[in-house]
Amino acid sequence: MQGNARIETALGFGVVAIVGVLGTLRPGLHTEPAWPFPVRLDIGELALGPRILVAILAVAALVCAIAAVAATAAGRYRRTAVFAAGVVIGLAIGWLPLRPAIERAYPTSYYAPTQPYAAASVDRGAALYAENCTLCHGATGRGNGPAAAGLPIRPADLTEAHLFAHSPGDLFWWVSHGMDEGVMPDFAGILNPDQRWDVINFLRARAAGVLTGQIGPELATGAAPEVPDFAFEAGRTQRTLRQTLENGPVLLVLFTAPAPVERLRQLAAAQSSLDAAGLRVIAVGLGASSEETGEGAGSPRFVVTVSSEVSAALALFRVPDEGADTELMLDRSGAVRARWTSKTPGGLAPPAVLIADAKRVDRITVAAPSHAGHTR
Repeated sequence: MQGNARIETALGFGVVAIVGVLGTLRPGLHTEPAWPFPVRLDIGELALGPRILVAILAVAALVCAIAAVAATAAGRYRRTAVFAAGVVIGLAIGWLPLRPAIERAYPTSYYAPTQPYAAASVDRGAALYAENCTLCHGATGRGNGPAAAGLPIRPADLTEAHLFAHSPGDLFWWVSHGMDEGVMPDFAGILNPDQRWDVINFLRARAAGVLTGQIGPELATGAAPEVPDFAFEAGRTQRTLRQTLENGPVLLVLFTAPAPVERLRQLAAAQSSLDAAGLRVIAVGLGASSEETGEGAGSPRFVVTVSSEVSAALALFRVPDEGADTELMLDRSGAVRARWTSKTPGGLAPPAVLIADAKRVDRITVAAPSHAGHTR
């Protein structure tokens, strides 16, 4: 009995020691694990057909591998060789459709942002971008800054869709360490990690706004640009876009002074039907006082109040010359699935169309939100 007690005590101390050591390592230190390989696999880059083919080949290779192990255990080595050949052939054929999904990777490729994709971060990032990045990338981000002409490599256009072909962690690496052999300098010594994430959130929001301008009234079912989260006040109650999206799609109405009174009245008259369909309306007046945008007493309860930083971030999702009213149908992840303006052929969508589209949008599968990172 005493021997057993000593063994159990020693095991207990051993467990405590192991836990203590693990607490000094990642992720116990609340740091992201660095990706150790120069490439990564991004299945999202594959079309549906290649994905299905890769899945079939992977299953076939796995079945052959299991059969090879079983044959070896049974002493049937000829069958083992046949099944092993099946594994090799499956992997070799599978490599061909997988090649487009092979992406260059960096130690931070799988880092999660420490700053959420939200209006406050976007607004801070806009100021940091103006101070540190416009010289080369330009005020609009199209790579046409004052210093661009004198560089050996033209700065990237940061408003194009290719920005979203890279993970936020890839962008974080480039902002931190530079790229193109020093043509783009590193900012790790100028901006702290949170500030770098703010800049990245601004770049993502601005590019998303540009892509949103290319979306029309037909529902987009593939990858779609996302609106950053933001806080608003309605009827002395504070909520966020993400909280509202938990209950279903949202029609985000962005307008400038003078307020589109007739449209707001139309949506208010249909509100009970829209609510029954699971569609919530959030109307935001941008860049003007509450009197000019129709907020305040007597306005529909979905006309909300936002801060100036939220107004600036949401302004990225409007095209100024397309009329005073821009309406975006958002799915549960905040992605823009349809867009209408007062100058859209056919005009703004009637409530019946909004209801039908909301039901279709609510059936779109959205990705789960990523975890909060700890790259500090």
